[in-house]
Amino acid sequence: MLAMSTQIITPFSSIRIDKGAPTPIYLQIAEAIGSLVTSGVLPPGYVLPPERVLCEQFCVSRMTLRQAMSLLAREGLIDSRRGVGTIVTHSRLRKQQQELRSFSEEIRQRGGCPESRLISLELATPTAAVRGFFGLREGQKVHELQRVRLNDGEPLALEIACIPERLCPGLERFDLAKSSLYQILEQSYGLSLDSCSEEISAEIPNSLYRKLLSLPARTAVLVVNRKTYTNDGRPVEFTRSVFRGDRYSALVHSVRKTKSILKESGS
Repeated sequence: MLAMSTQIITPFSSIRIDKGAPTPIYLQIAEAIGSLVTSGVLPPGYVLPPERVLCEQFCVSRMTLRQAMSLLAREGLIDSRRGVGTIVTHSRLRKQQQELRSFSEEIRQRGGCPESRLISLELATPTAAVRGFFGLREGQKVHELQRVRLNDGEPLALEIACIPERLCPGLERFDLAKSSLYQILEQSYGLSLDSCSEEISAEIPNSLYRKLLSLPARTAVLVVNRKTYTNDGRPVEFTRSVFRGDRYSALVHSVRKTKSILKESGS
């Protein structure tokens, strides 16, 4: 039993808690365990030792430990599961807003391996919103592309992209399960993609999203509606992407232009 106990707490033996430091103890514990998770020392699926064992390891009360665990859970780094215990989850992929990238480019930028599972590609009658965005006349069609996007073999997003047929005739001849849509648009159709606007919201997933994304119970989804333009201002893509909320987050950087704000306010 002693050997088992030593083996259990080995990954945590490097953690040192300074009870005299101004940083709260629960925060020290959360930051230390979080570092073990993000560095890969504690891999996804790792089952944390029981609460009693960790309290003894850190010489803290259960209340203090639970505060730390609650913080890690809110960060999406751990998850408590009935009959299993507290496990390490996959860290969320953060969406960077500074540069226009395709899904495949974004995943590779973060060291992952992107894949696509083609659901359908068909000529469809656009919704009023899509028709208005592209400025289509009545009867003009769009290519509607539906794919499940994967990262390292795990479903991460359901993507529904609309592209005007008039811009990309014959799009169906390409293998969009293996090829990058953006690469096809740029190299095969000569469209220079320049910028996009994105609207991001959280939603409760429907049964289709749960099935296609293998969503755990009580997991929300992050919905990103993207409108993409060429360098001469033409709208070229209208895409709705539904991401797993437990695997993906959006990170937006903002800069406060102090001089402009003060000038506008007159102060």
